[in-house]
Amino acid sequence: MTISLVFNELSLRRPAPDIQTARTWMTELVETLKAAADSNVTVLRMRDNFKDLSLSPDYPLAAWFGDNRVSRDERDFVLAYATQYSFIRPYDGDLRGDEEFQSHRRLFEGKFGNERAEGLGFAFLLKGLALSILSESCWDTHSLELVCEELDPDSLDIATFQETLHHASRGRHVAIDHADWVTNRVRTDLRSGRDLVENAFKYFPNLVFCSGAQKQISSLTESSLYMPTIVDRMFELERLANDWNRGSFDYRQIRNASPESKPTMDRFGDRREFICPDGRKRTFEWHLKGFPNAWRVHIVADPKVYKILIGYVGKHLPTDKYPT
Repeated sequence: MTISLVFNELSLRRPAPDIQTARTWMTELVETLKAAADSNVTVLRMRDNFKDLSLSPDYPLAAWFGDNRVSRDERDFVLAYATQYSFIRPYDGDLRGDEEFQSHRRLFEGKFGNERAEGLGFAFLLKGLALSILSESCWDTHSLELVCEELDPDSLDIATFQETLHHASRGRHVAIDHADWVTNRVRTDLRSGRDLVENAFKYFPNLVFCSGAQKQISSLTESSLYMPTIVDRMFELERLANDWNRGSFDYRQIRNASPESKPTMDRFGDRREFICPDGRKRTFEWHLKGFPNAWRVHIVADPKVYKILIGYVGKHLPTDKYPT
């Protein structure tokens, strides 16, 4: 299941004492949302709409959007976030027809201290990332302890237990503290080649997959021994492409990659030419190694758009030394 950011409504239980404090809270929230978006955590669940949140009685969020003392970039980011990414309200707005989930939800309640914690409860049920406004010191942490109460429908006994939630109120909580957890969760979404291709726009915005490579990857099933390595290498290429914004691309920074030899290119260079989405035929001389059964991924970096193109994924192409 895709990771959800789940808003903790208790983080607004105490209003901001003044407008400047409210602005500071929102600046930190924007940084947290940006870090989440950069980490491909792009589903936000809230009880209410953004505009209905109230930072203080004298300064609702609607006033923040119209506050010229707030950075235009911050305001535009929140507006864009609510439309660009999956914004679900109330928390289970897309799960009303899921009888198993709704049954579990009706028998469950989460508490933070002695207060009912609806958002934190949904974060637990959805195995998501709880999101708080940094309004109190208790929210300045990358994890929270949730008291869970669950009714046994047969005995009518209430079981009480404690769970540690992944939580964020600062950008670094997402980008640093939860980096490994988020990466591992994201990768579980990419079980098959089709999953990878269908989600490429979300997870690999700086990679371009040629039609041939798309078909080759899409043919891989969940049980394919190639999938784990391919997913790993695509994330590696995405990171390198994301950091590339000027000059020519340095292929040497890619681990376990090399260009073809001149004899191979002289003899089999045409076998490394592939049609790209813009209609151009390009030569994909560089290739990634280290896959099972000596598979290869052939790439080329396009300096006009600062993206890496994936031209071929499959069996070792013929070389001068191994022509067949």
